Amino acid sequence: MDRIKKIFCIILASGIIGIFHACIYPFSSSFAGLASARNTTDSANGIVTVQDTTGQKGIKHVREAVPFGDFEQWKQRRIKESAIVGKDSVTVYEIGKEQVIHGNIPYINKDSPWATSNAFAKVMGIVKTNVNVRPAPHDTPAKNSSTGKEGDRCAEMKTEIMSFKVLGMANVNVLTAGAIYLGKLKEPINSMDNAIGSVNIGIPFTKMPKYLVFDYKATIRNSGTVSKSTGMKRTDMPGKDKAIVTIQLQKRMETDGKIYAERVATGEMLIDSSCGWRHGVKLKLEYGEPENKEKLSQFSQLNSFFYAENTSGKSVPVQETGWADPGTSPTHLIIYFASGYLGPFTGEIGNSLSIDNVMLEY
Repeated sequence: MDRIKKIFCIILASGIIGIFHACIYPFSSSFAGLASARNTTDSANGIVTVQDTTGQKGIKHVREAVPFGDFEQWKQRRIKESAIVGKDSVTVYEIGKEQVIHGNIPYINKDSPWATSNAFAKVMGIVKTNVNVRPAPHDTPAKNSSTGKEGDRCAEMKTEIMSFKVLGMANVNVLTAGAIYLGKLKEPINSMDNAIGSVNIGIPFTKMPKYLVFDYKATIRNSGTVSKSTGMKRTDMPGKDKAIVTIQLQKRMETDGKIYAERVATGEMLIDSSCGWRHGVKLKLEYGEPENKEKLSQFSQLNSFFYAENTSGKSVPVQETGWADPGTSPTHLIIYFASGYLGPFTGEIGNSLSIDNVMLEY
């Protein structure tokens, strides 16, 4: 029985990654030097494409591509799970330069600012994975996309039940929502105690964009029923789940190893119905205190459940202290997409969110 309890720790640790995330990441204050080959005007120097686009009123705007935000390149990790939880060979996908990585090796996203809810957990020598983010076809004309570039892949996130047998007998079912975000995940997840602290969202960033621009497609079942499943027991209940997009700018500071932040700007979109591809969607950032802040979800309200590494390399909560005055320069950028927003192990099974061509507009 103790052995099975330890296995549950692994399962829950890997499943909890699909909830939400936070961290300081050593990238530059802009995206220069991090673009994929498809996102660069000069691949040798890694210069990010900056597009001048003219709006309907003839006003010129500048758009900056988020590196690897066209989701054309993916790493494939071939991980062998332990025999006690099924002995499967699993492909775990990461957003970054094309590469196949063989072996149960912790992953660090050195060439890409993106991390995902896909996770590699190892507790007491037992290996288990979570995979609910995958590359998928972008099945509409590329000429309508945010970038106007040729491309046929996107990032697809799904709310799914991870099901398998423990010791060939006990059925285990864990519900997780798929998510992608700017930041990193510290692998391997090795206990429930450090699962959330291993997930780090946010990269250094000092610019002040007006909009987050992206393409998306959604499947929102709207069955009127949501599920909670943490292992042996699944509970269905009345409810509604939504996909979420949030962008946040923070001004962070560290005192005695603790990290505090003011919220500089906020933008949130909750997607509550299915739709085909919508291209060039613009999500406005509101600087300072939002006019209707009470309508924001828990992920976009002021909070202290994100984590970041302090200067000593320790993961600590980022404690938001208030809304910054308009005009305050940020230090960090958070971009987060997910197929659900209800929290740990809860959601509507079958919901999905596909994202492509992520850019910032100034």
